[in-house]
Amino acid sequence: MLGQYFYNESLRKTIIAFGSLFNDIQITRKDSSGEEIQTMKVPLAYGPKQKFISRLTQDPGATQSVALTLPRI
Repeated sequence: MLGQYFYNESLRKTIIAFGSLFNDIQITRKDSSGEEIQTMKVPLAYGPKQKFISRLTQDPGATQSVALTLPRI
């Protein structure tokens, strides 16, 4: 039972499918008259969940602010 190893890459395929759904997201910033000022592509990055979990355990209320907020998935 444990002698045979099988991996059909289902997790990898799921991550690729999720990434392809959100790959081409762009944010357009406009001024008060509705004119387009800037268009930014939102980067898609795969990161470890431990970093997010450690931040939550250190500051459960998430009262600590960050210096700069950028669009990111």
